[in-house]
Amino acid sequence: MRTNQEYKNAALSALKASWPQSVVATFIVLVFSGIINSTIWFSMGTFSKVVPSVVTIIALPFVVGYINAFSRLYYNSDKALLENMRTMTGTGVFRSIAGMLLMSVVVSVLSLALLIPGVIASMALFLTPYLLNDNPDLSVVDVLRLSRKMMNGHKMQLFKLQLSFLGWALLNVLTLGIGTLWLLPYMMTTMAAFYQDVREQYIMKEGQQESAS
Repeated sequence: MRTNQEYKNAALSALKASWPQSVVATFIVLVFSGIINSTIWFSMGTFSKVVPSVVTIIALPFVVGYINAFSRLYYNSDKALLENMRTMTGTGVFRSIAGMLLMSVVVSVLSLALLIPGVIASMALFLTPYLLNDNPDLSVVDVLRLSRKMMNGHKMQLFKLQLSFLGWALLNVLTLGIGTLWLLPYMMTTMAAFYQDVREQYIMKEGQQESAS
């Protein structure tokens, strides 16, 4: 596994010729979520408290597509971000909703008890959106189980990697959120690099265990 800075450098290298599409893809996702939010807000009236939940569910396939578009950019140097996001958003829509919703429920339930179990669960299930795309034959429950298995020994490193973006997030506040258009692609590509390392290490470990048996 690489250091946080090495992951960030790898992400910047992958994004070097893809910033325009990255910004546009992020803008589309943010605008789409905002339109859904506004539409449901005005239509629900006094029931607008359910808006966040409804918006989250509708947006889940777009989240999976968005995340995996950057994963493909990093791993395959595929710069067709917008096309890949569209394609992967439309593939297995209900499966994406079920998988991401189950992940959210598990993390939320554990967070109700104590904060730390919730954080640990979010780290353990972090790979869910990637695995939903890369393992279409697995059930959503098996996807969550696989994420938990693959993240054994990597949760603390992921936590530190995510925490390393705190400074950028604080600076983003000074831009009134406009910096999000660049920060999110940077973060998504960095996390994609992390996922690929975890994936390759897991495959190697499984191969060694099969050879030993």
